[in-house]
Amino acid sequence: MVYINAISFYLPENILSNEEIISDYKKHSLNGSIEYTSELIFKQCGVRERFVSKLNETTRNLGAKASITLFKDWSIDKSKIDYIIFVSDALEYKGPTTACLLQNDLELNTNIGAIDILHGCTGWVYGLQLANAFIKSGQSKNILLITGDVPTKVIHPEDVELRSIFSDGAAATLVSNEPTINGLNFSIEGFIMGTDGKGEKSLWVERSATKEPADIPWLSQYTSIPTGLGGGRLRMDSPKIFLFAIRKVPTLIKEILKKHNLAMEEIDLFILHQANGTMLEFIRKRLKIPEDKFVINIEETGNTVSASIPIAMCRDEKVKSLKQGSKVLVAAFGIGYSWGGTILTKK
Repeated sequence: MVYINAISFYLPENILSNEEIISDYKKHSLNGSIEYTSELIFKQCGVRERFVSKLNETTRNLGAKASITLFKDWSIDKSKIDYIIFVSDALEYKGPTTACLLQNDLELNTNIGAIDILHGCTGWVYGLQLANAFIKSGQSKNILLITGDVPTKVIHPEDVELRSIFSDGAAATLVSNEPTINGLNFSIEGFIMGTDGKGEKSLWVERSATKEPADIPWLSQYTSIPTGLGGGRLRMDSPKIFLFAIRKVPTLIKEILKKHNLAMEEIDLFILHQANGTMLEFIRKRLKIPEDKFVINIEETGNTVSASIPIAMCRDEKVKSLKQGSKVLVAAFGIGYSWGGTILTKK
């Protein structure tokens, strides 16, 4: 079997409140005609605070700190790590892979594999599926799965909706071929995955790569912004994203249950990608899932993209109180469009 034995996370030091977002909006917006309030922002997305990395801080840095915390808090012998999977929409370079750099940053053995997965909101599930396959095939025993992103670096200060939702952060997950003493020890079951590339322009980072790369005229618009938007600008068609989520996620959850011959009532906890608090509550009510079985802890963290599910697992008290045999349904969805999920069983 394959197990999730440990999870730790790291969030940057700088906390951004709703009030600060409103202040920045008034300073940068050309029209400033929309009257935002802290409560209006919270009502729209369920977030009061989110985290912003420093200008010189990258996902690589956040991932390294999450991993160091993992090794320390769970007393992990890092010499036993034999593969690194790094998942993010914000790689350090086009080449070399960020996973290779993290091997050196974390002072891991050189006889290990290292690979990047360029992915967003569904990234942790994709990384988990790949780690599961490596271990089941006998190619690895202990995989360090690092997920994270720094979306605040590609958001314009006047984009209140995006600034309200997204947060920088990273998580480190140890996936192994056997359980450990005092570990989380969740066994991983089969996956349901899906992709629909028609969602290309529903959520994307313009001027960020080979498709119309950022040029001098484009960059010159943003010289007054601290980040300069050198990595591109995040764009989102909110109605399309919301419609995608409320249509696809209930179906995804039902498909996961069917694959494992489980009824809704047999699941002890549902942990979805923490995309938007309002959206999650809509999905919960549509599926008639009891509040005490459904995790929404986005209020003080925001949407940390591929790190959101493992961070939610770390922060939620309901996860800590799960008993042996408890079943957790995890499901992610978002940019791409992409979606996926599985069942975790407490051992």
